[in-house]
Amino acid sequence: MPELPILRRITDAIERASVLDEAVDLDTRVVRAVAKPAALRRLLHGVPIGHPLHPLMVQVPLGAWISAAVLDTIGGKGNARAAQTLTGVGLVSASSASVAGYVDWAELSLEQRRTGWVHQAVNWVGITFFGLSWWQRRKGNTAAGKALGFVGLTIVGVGGYLGGHLSYRQRAGVGSSDRVPFDA
Repeated sequence: MPELPILRRITDAIERASVLDEAVDLDTRVVRAVAKPAALRRLLHGVPIGHPLHPLMVQVPLGAWISAAVLDTIGGKGNARAAQTLTGVGLVSASSASVAGYVDWAELSLEQRRTGWVHQAVNWVGITFFGLSWWQRRKGNTAAGKALGFVGLTIVGVGGYLGGHLSYRQRAGVGSSDRVPFDA
């Protein structure tokens, strides 16, 4: 299937968006300062397992949120409670996945960090919708919780597209050897 020209234009524009540079530079300095200990960086880069950690960790929140959406679609009282639990699991696990992603991101080229910055911003908007979804479900507003969850899933899908663009088109973190490229 050919790439859609509009998506290519959008991702190319993000890569060139120098308007992001001040925020990207600030966030890069913060991440590098917080993850200064080499042992912490190595762990969060996935060096001990020989594979970047972030792509593995995002499977938990995405799996939880997709499962919640399936249960919401099926409906039923027991499914509503399970969907609330899965939404919460996704929220908790998204934090650790984000931390690993930030550490990887801070080592990328400027164009890749621009894309990664938008990727994280979009995902945080989606996570916010999931937080609102969980809160509405907890208050008994199941319909609102479902709607907010579907919006959140759509938004993190856009974030996932940007993450895929970063990994596959921009080749972020892809080394030429069989070892993890971030062994700082």
